[in-house]
Amino acid sequence: MSCPRPEGRPVAIAHRAGNDLARLERAKVIGADLAELDVWLHRGRVEVRHAQTLGPLPLLRERWRLRPGWGPRLDLDAVIEAAGRDVPLMVDLKSETLALSEAVAAAFERRLAGAPYAVTTREWWLLEPFEGRERVCLIPSAAWPHELAELLPSLGERFHALSMHITLVEPALMIELAARGVAAYVWPVNTPTDLGRVLGAGAAGVNSDSLDLLEGVVSTTAAARAPST
Repeated sequence: MSCPRPEGRPVAIAHRAGNDLARLERAKVIGADLAELDVWLHRGRVEVRHAQTLGPLPLLRERWRLRPGWGPRLDLDAVIEAAGRDVPLMVDLKSETLALSEAVAAAFERRLAGAPYAVTTREWWLLEPFEGRERVCLIPSAAWPHELAELLPSLGERFHALSMHITLVEPALMIELAARGVAAYVWPVNTPTDLGRVLGAGAAGVNSDSLDLLEGVVSTTAAARAPST
């Protein structure tokens, strides 16, 4: 397993940056450690989007908003090509089928063999096809207390990284995760106040919609390392 380990600073994850090629380019420029994207298996194709389909209707749904679903849709191959080796991708598996996991693994082998990438999902069984792959970082995700409770026995044994919602962050838990050797990546961290709170609690990484915030995380550390003249 190969997870990002930047020296002297938290892992900077660009939330959903891979869902839009312009945001992906910005994530590359600021030096993000991972660019997250959401993938679905739809009619045999790995589509990159956070929105859900509405069955046979040609519409996509994002919470209460609907938008047209016809026309070209971004696919995983295009995102892998755009990312290249400049920024590793963090693929969030959405479709509840192992066929999606297998298709994602095949796409990376086809397009960017040997390059590191990360896979995350709240459906942890979807990570099974990636286990044993040396350059793939497995990051199970938990958004609710009951999910975290179910996942805890596997942390530090099967999994050594965790994506967790910011509402789950509390000091005792973070101490326990650190003792188990688990890197806790927290989402969404979108304000300086949230950033200070989760880093103070011991988070190993932050997953943010704010590329400006992430740029500060990366550049502040780089400036601190620069030799004085």
